[in-house]
Amino acid sequence: MEEIVYLNGVLFASSAAGISPNDWGFLYGYGLFETMRAYSGKVFRLGQHLGRLFHSAQALGLPVESVDWEEAVYKTLRANKLAEARLRLTLSGGEGEMGTELSPTVLITARRYTPYPRQIYNQGFKAVVSRLRRSSSSPISVLKSTSRLDNQLARREAKAAGADEAIFLNEQDLLTEGTISNIFLVCDGVVFTPSEGSGILPGITRKVVLELAQSLGIVAKEERITLGQLRAADEAFLTNSLMEIMPLSQVDGQSIGLGKMGAITQKLAQAYSDLVHQELALKQAHL
Repeated sequence: MEEIVYLNGVLFASSAAGISPNDWGFLYGYGLFETMRAYSGKVFRLGQHLGRLFHSAQALGLPVESVDWEEAVYKTLRANKLAEARLRLTLSGGEGEMGTELSPTVLITARRYTPYPRQIYNQGFKAVVSRLRRSSSSPISVLKSTSRLDNQLARREAKAAGADEAIFLNEQDLLTEGTISNIFLVCDGVVFTPSEGSGILPGITRKVVLELAQSLGIVAKEERITLGQLRAADEAFLTNSLMEIMPLSQVDGQSIGLGKMGAITQKLAQAYSDLVHQELALKQAHL
């Protein structure tokens, strides 16, 4: 079955969908996106993903009022007959002239998602520190922008080194984030993650982990963190909406802690899985 995509209010076969060559997203990378995961046909924390999108759209001057976003997401999911899926919602600048109101393009895709094998979670990701830097003062760092060239270049660095992820430092040599993930470390039972002022995209899964830590009685702090602190950590892990909580076992060839999933990482990962099932079961009961 050919993939069905949602484009500006209409469902198309992927091969029949077309975007203008004058679209600002294509020409300038002027756009935003959200990546979400569906479990048993329900999207986890959809409201928070949309909230972040709307906030960012306001910063870029992109109107969002004309779309029933939740209905559009589920229409795309149903059209592709998927229950376990990765969804991407892209909002680009569309067509227009500089200084005039843009007419945004809305594209939603839904594809089957197969989680990483349990073995990958047990052994964790290997990462390298990228030669590229984040800027803590850049307004783009807090936007999930379609301008991802630095991320792609850093991912090439990681692949060339045989690693799974690349980590960015900022101009002050402080830890920020990965190309597709937020970073956490555990020291003496306390969970740390780089503060928003470090130059990170505050991820939806990152927020969930901070909530879970509080509910479990685990102290969690958002701080300025050095690479040395990461290297000396007892445990570390990465988060995003698709892989959820992935142990970080190695950075630049050096093991973090025991070089595998630690006890607190495992506790948070289980709590995350439980929360997903609880929230989506509740959502199903209210339908």
